[in-house]
Amino acid sequence: MNGGNSSVQKILLTGGGAFNKFLVEVLREKTHHEIILPPEEIIKFKEALVFGFLGVLRMRNEINILKSVTGAERDSTGGAVYI
Repeated sequence: MNGGNSSVQKILLTGGGAFNKFLVEVLREKTHHEIILPPEEIIKFKEALVFGFLGVLRMRNEINILKSVTGAERDSTGGAVYI
């Protein structure tokens, strides 16, 4: 919550989209919420960590693509492993 106005919330924006200045500008224009960008190192670290985790799931042949996130018809396993 922010400054006594319970309708204004803070949104932490990370991932590759956080580097898209146009996207960030549009988000700020379209919402009354405060958009917070962490330092570049945090954004890159999180992105690397998440993709590493997706890779581990792929190596284990576990689901790493969720239909609830992508809008796909079913959960699936994506990526390729080359040995």
